[in-house]
Amino acid sequence: MKKILKIGLTTIFHERNIPAGDWYVHPDRYDRSLTEAGAVPIPIPAFVSEELCDAYLDMVDGMLFIGGPDLPPSLYTDDPVLPEVKPMEKEPALNHLYLARKTLERNLPCLGICLGMQELYIADGGRLIQHIGSSVSRHKKSGMDQYHTVTLEPGSRLATIFGCQKIRVNSAHHQAGNPLFLPEHARITARCGKITEAIEFPGEVFQVGVQWHPERIEDAEHRRRLFNAFMESCWKKSSDLLP
Repeated sequence: MKKILKIGLTTIFHERNIPAGDWYVHPDRYDRSLTEAGAVPIPIPAFVSEELCDAYLDMVDGMLFIGGPDLPPSLYTDDPVLPEVKPMEKEPALNHLYLARKTLERNLPCLGICLGMQELYIADGGRLIQHIGSSVSRHKKSGMDQYHTVTLEPGSRLATIFGCQKIRVNSAHHQAGNPLFLPEHARITARCGKITEAIEFPGEVFQVGVQWHPERIEDAEHRRRLFNAFMESCWKKSSDLLP
């Protein structure tokens, strides 16, 4: 039987206050992007124990860290919480960060999107800017994406994937990785002015975080290139583990 890649996804907590219980959900565009690239999405409930998180990681060939609400600032800084921050519940945040740390430790292929990039940033020891404010170019519109240009670092994995140094992306964020408090191992490989737009971890395995939303970008070729590069790394890593 032909092997099919299995990709784990983080999920977001939605309190419902109904008899059926709360929801741990993710938008369907992540599933569609993965299935278009030939993979099976495996959602990971954000309430499961660390032991079960490890069991999920044993089962999957790669991890997709999805977009979502803000992380609680207490998880990366002692600074006061700014009023613009709307943090998610602490339990799912800890679940996501545990998965991110273990994914990096296992050298498992991964793609972090928006919040997911920030989780990889923090998991490797970095810190976030709580609110980028209006002093920089806008990165979020109410109810819709903001499109803008980012500059890719020459020689980076992303520059190789897209074959150019500048790309047009969509974003919907008010936080960003703080360049003054970088992750221990990752490097910034895309910027929009002073804003960190992407990070990459060293080595052959695809471990990339992007601040934009490739799963819903207007440019289908952009989405295909990025998710296919992710899948290619998952295939190679999976093949290396076979007897």
